[in-house]
Amino acid sequence: MSDNKNIVFSAKDAVVRKELSTILSGIDIELAENELVARVGSAGSGKTTLGQLVSGDIKAYAGDIEVKPSLKRTFVSQQDNFFSMTGMTLTYYGQRYEYSEENEEIPLVGKWIDKLIDNKEGKEKVFEEMNINPLLERNLMQLSNGERKRTQIALALLNNSDLYVFDQPFLGLDTATREILRKALITLKENGKTVFLICGAKEVPEFSDRVVVIENGSIKDTVETAQYIKGIKAAAEDVPSLDDIDLPLPIDRPEYEFIVKMNDVHVTMQGEMLLSGINWEVRDHERWLLAGHNGSGKSTLLSLITADNPQAYTNDISLFDRKRGSGESIWDIKKKIGFVSPELHLYFLKQTKLSSSSNTVVSDMPCLDVIVSGFNDEIGFTSSITNWQENIVMTWLKELHLDYLKDKNFTEISQGEQRMVLLVRSLIKNPPLLILDEPCQGIDYEQSQRFIKLLDAICTKINSTLIYVSHSPDEIPSCMTHKIELENGTVKSIGKI
Repeated sequence: MSDNKNIVFSAKDAVVRKELSTILSGIDIELAENELVARVGSAGSGKTTLGQLVSGDIKAYAGDIEVKPSLKRTFVSQQDNFFSMTGMTLTYYGQRYEYSEENEEIPLVGKWIDKLIDNKEGKEKVFEEMNINPLLERNLMQLSNGERKRTQIALALLNNSDLYVFDQPFLGLDTATREILRKALITLKENGKTVFLICGAKEVPEFSDRVVVIENGSIKDTVETAQYIKGIKAAAEDVPSLDDIDLPLPIDRPEYEFIVKMNDVHVTMQGEMLLSGINWEVRDHERWLLAGHNGSGKSTLLSLITADNPQAYTNDISLFDRKRGSGESIWDIKKKIGFVSPELHLYFLKQTKLSSSSNTVVSDMPCLDVIVSGFNDEIGFTSSITNWQENIVMTWLKELHLDYLKDKNFTEISQGEQRMVLLVRSLIKNPPLLILDEPCQGIDYEQSQRFIKLLDAICTKINSTLIYVSHSPDEIPSCMTHKIELENGTVKSIGKI
């Protein structure tokens, strides 16, 4: 508990239930003015639920909750809801790359923010702090994941709340943007605000007042920040060696000379050049690290490979030794690729009506069905599940210690668990090409290290071709052979690692 007497929120023996399940129990916590409390825990431990309790987004089923009168609270979720807030509908993945240049329904960032905020006092300062000014004349469809996160946080800061709950705000941010966020958190503390920060173990700021560790829906411990950080650095993670990983047998597939071949590629959107003069060759069995700051063009580059961007047809691009536009279908390309990204995760969450293997329309989809949909690159629908498919899925789930998720509904598990399910979905068909865009985003540290070991095993034993994106050095597999770095839509550097 805090020694500060200016308590703004307190919970005593609080219980939170969802339908018939108890999510949190025995929660005792106090938050005071002018302090930042970090909260950590494994995927599914109840971190986000506790944040929603603190922010007032959900109510306690039992226990005593006290909140300072007139306290203004803001919850900043892990996923933004920009599309729904603007009235746009996300009807299929890749839609952001296909809108019309004349589509006036998609708002510019600056005008959109002005419509959402009542008090414009301090707007210029927040824009400067979060580096929003370069984005004001762009529309929401053009923003990268990191740029969307900056915009989402800027909107929250403009609420001028007394208590902020941030759910995994560092996810997907490059080094420079992480530093921007750290400075913003320090400023909030200096201005007497209360900050409840949900983050990964390695993202706990050293200026946090304390660290709350949650496990299985209860607060396991409250630790001094310096002590916690020291423990994380010294901890030996329980991850398997390559020899201990038993992978499913790879399926037979043809060999290729070039998985990807691009010659002088250019991409524009609403008159803005997103990619310029890209020359890139990915040979079979190479493993490429795709690097670059937020907004450098990484997602746009990947969209040309995953067949989601129609401008691939107007460029000199070959995939799997076949030139784009020579008669292949989008599905011919997708069946050769295992893919996961933050945007794909968001798309799955946007599907409010999913169909199960029983072909009945339901409001949710079991994790088993979500994973099996990867065999045929389906989203929101799966054909009947065969015994062979289920055995393959269960092998992957057991290797990642996730077999307990098999029958759980996708939207009812934590976001970290959802990301792991989508990772398994990308792996099950042993594709010629794996494209993993920030695959460890939202996953706790132990799970991320286990997954990285698994990737090393895949690339070593199956010799897969891999394109991998990450801003965190400790989330990059050791098997990488090449690196391409983008800057402002152009190639800054390229070559062997």
